[in-house]
Amino acid sequence: MADTKQKKQKKPYHIKKADLHLDEYIEEQNSKDPKILWQRGVNRLKSSFQFKLYIALQLIAAAVGYGQAMLIVGILWAMIANTGKRKEGEMSAYSLFNKDVQPIAGSTDMEALDRELRTRAM
Repeated sequence: MADTKQKKQKKPYHIKKADLHLDEYIEEQNSKDPKILWQRGVNRLKSSFQFKLYIALQLIAAAVGYGQAMLIVGILWAMIANTGKRKEGEMSAYSLFNKDVQPIAGSTDMEALDRELRTRAM
């Protein structure tokens, strides 16, 4: 009876964390190697629903004769889709969008530029 029953395969609990080379993997993921960055970009495009939808719409528009117009719409779509959200309390680089129109640290305003030019020795 024991022969007829198949034994359950054991899970690989014998693998140790040191055998996985996690430090090398993390270092590779954090590297700025162009080959790895290119590979990540291609993989993200392959899995992106928006990109697949854009390609389908671009092919349809090109077949109808509006390929260039769809390219412009696609560029605008990509710009809007990739615009990030600021975290609570984070200031914009454009002082116009900040509360009380406050500039970020290190930005140059016209008053500071005027003072610098007037006090410069000629």
